[in-house]
Parts: sequence; structure tokens; C-alpha cells
Amino acid sequence: MISFQKKKSQKGVAILMALFFVVIMSFLATSISYDTLIEYNVSAQSVNRLRSYYAAKSGVELSLLRILIYRKALAMLGDKIKGNESMLDPIWAFPFAWPPSKFLPEGLNAVDASIITKLETESLMNAEFITNISDEAGKIDINDLGSTSESIQKATRQQILKIFNIELENNDKFNEEYANFDFEQLVNNIQDWVDEDKTSANGGDEKSAYPDFRSQYELSNLDFMPPNQSFKTIDELHMVANMTDELFDLLKSRVTIYGVKGININTADSDVLKSLDSRITNEVAGSIIERIENKEKGGPFKNEEDFLAFLESEGNIDTSEFNKDGIPLLFGFEHSFVINSEGVFAGASRTITAITFDLEYLKERFVSILEKEEEEENQSDDDSSNNNNTNNSNTNNNTNSTANSTEVQKKIPSGRPTIVFWEEN
Repeated sequence: MISFQKKKSQKGVAILMALFFVVIMSFLATSISYDTLIEYNVSAQSVNRLRSYYAAKSGVELSLLRILIYRKALAMLGDKIKGNESMLDPIWAFPFAWPPSKFLPEGLNAVDASIITKLETESLMNAEFITNISDEAGKIDINDLGSTSESIQKATRQQILKIFNIELENNDKFNEEYANFDFEQLVNNIQDWVDEDKTSANGGDEKSAYPDFRSQYELSNLDFMPPNQSFKTIDELHMVANMTDELFDLLKSRVTIYGVKGININTADSDVLKSLDSRITNEVAGSIIERIENKEKGGPFKNEEDFLAFLESEGNIDTSEFNKDGIPLLFGFEHSFVINSEGVFAGASRTITAITFDLEYLKERFVSILEKEEEEENQSDDDSSNNNNTNNSNTNNNTNSTANSTEVQKKIPSGRPTIVFWEEN
């Protein structure tokens, strides 16, 4: 009887141990299965992000090809379409997306649609991307605050100040917060950041505007705030003394570090246009942009005479005193482009921003500006002679500037456009 009870007790323990091991094994199996699934999803997502990255990069490469074709077309057709270079803008201006079947216009005939669908099927690109190209010449180059050209430096300074003044006039909330703010001091701080000397435009030592930074590093004898060199990115503006988040947000879409020593009227936004002259109101700026975007109303301006005539007739502006700051106005072809490309695959997305620049054109243009300033300084002794000679000088320099542009334009480019900025997100 005792032996039977003992055996029965042992069987109960065995069942419990078996159940315990089953639970442990189930837990381990579930845990391993879960970890495996997580690893698989992470790996799959990494592959998806990689595919979306290369899709975005494909969009950039295609955009670089479009820019190269545009420059080649300008080089070959420049003399024939002089003053109407904007007719070539569709080569780069329209957004492009892959696969094209998702963006086909309504009413496309079945034959063309089937051809496009067939090409997509044969393609190895199974991800999506969308790219757009914009012109950077319609923005204010903040690095010009440190330019060796006094006229460019002064004009840049006045444009930035006008942007703040326009916001004070049109934004009650901004006016309430910044009515007593010293914008002159802020612009001086931006200038101190990029100019070569150590003396602040506000007076005293430039480093005095950065006391916290100075006290932190003075023991190690480091001396690099402000750095006295050009901005490398727009985000560096955040580090300038007295710069707030709101002021940075106001400037960031209106300034660039890749300007072309002037403002391209045909690509400038409303606020940049208003910064040229206080008489350009919201209505006038709107009329300018409407004219540029509507070919039936004239389309892009061909030259400064065309632009001034429009201001006279449509804006009722006396242009005899227009642009007193001497801001260089551009109306020709584009040289600085921003490429934004977004790639998407299986829910993962990557974005690439690239900026291309025609460095040869910039060099020619800057040399022309400096030569013009030097001639005007040399002719400033005799007033009457200065008036006559300056007119001749302006004519000659304008001609030279055009010739330089045309000379650069006639050199048919080859290879990839020069990339001066690349950012991946």
C-alpha cells in the first residue's frame, strides 16, 4: 500500500516537471521567434531604407543630367535666343517622378500609356522618387556681407534690414515682440561672422558678443568665435549673437550661401522683391510674380529696362531713384540650382538635397564687378569728367559683363555639374 502511494507521488512530480519544462521551452521558443521576427523586420527595413536612398540618389543624378542638358542648350543656342533664355527653363524647372504611370495626365491615349507601363515593367527600378529643381539666385547671399566689394556688401546689408522692416510693418505680432529690437546690431553680428577683421561693426572686439563661449575656452587659448569666414550652412546663422529662432525662421528661406553676386528678379520671391525698394508693395510684388509666371502677360523679364518699364506702368513707381543701394539685378540664365529628391520604398523614405554651382561664371562676374568699382574710384577726381566717363564706363562694363557671361556660356560644358553641397536625411 505504501509502495503504491510512493509510485503515485512520483508520477505527480514527473507530470509537474514535464509541465514546467514544456512552459520553459514554449517561453524560449516564443522569445526566440519574437527576436527573430524583430531582427527580420529591422533587416528588412534597413534594406527598404537602402532602396529608398538609392531611389533618391537616382533622382539627383537625373536632375544633374537635366541641368547639364540645360547648360549645353544655353551654350549652343545662347546667341540665337539672347534675352529669351527663359524659354529653355522647362528643361530643369518641372518636377520629375518615378514611376511616371502614377502621374500620367488625364486623357492620355491607351497606346502611349501602354508604352510607359511597358518601360516601367522592364525597368529594374521598383522604388519611387520625386525630384524638383529650384534656382538659388533669387535669394540674398549672406556671405556677401564680407565681400571685398563695398557696393555688394552695402547692398546685401540693406536688403537684410529691409526684410526685417517689412515684417515689422506687416506682422502685428512680430512688431509687438521686436519693435525695440536692434536689427542693425544683429546684421553687424552677421557681418562680423564673415568679415576678416577682429573689430566689431558694433564697436570693440568681435569676441565680446560671445561672452559665454569666450569664458569657456579662454583657458585653452582658443580664438574662433566668430570664425571670420564664410557661412558653411544656413543653420550656422543660429549661432550668431542675438539671433533668435523666430528671426532665423524669417531669414532662412530668403537667404543663401551660394548666391551669384546679385538677385535674379525672375526667380525672387515676394519678400526679396520688396527688399529692393520700399515702394514695391505686396500688390506690386504680386504683379511682378504674376507677370513672370504668365507668358501671355509677358513672362520673365528680359533685362533691367524691361523690368523698370513694368514698374513704371504697373506699379506707378518713379524708377529714376529705384534701387539706390545698387543691388545687382540679374535677368538671364540660371547658374545656381538646388535639387531636392525624395525616394520611397515600402514605407521607408530618404531625402537628398544637393546644390550645384557654376564656379567659372561666378569668377567672371565677380572680376567684372571689382573692375567696375576700381574704374569708378579712379574717375572720381573730376566731377564733370566723372559723370561722362562713368556713363561710358558703365556701358563698357555692362558690355564686358555680358561678354564674359556669353564667353562662359559658349564653352559647352561636359561632365557632372559641380556639387558644392550635399545633405542626406
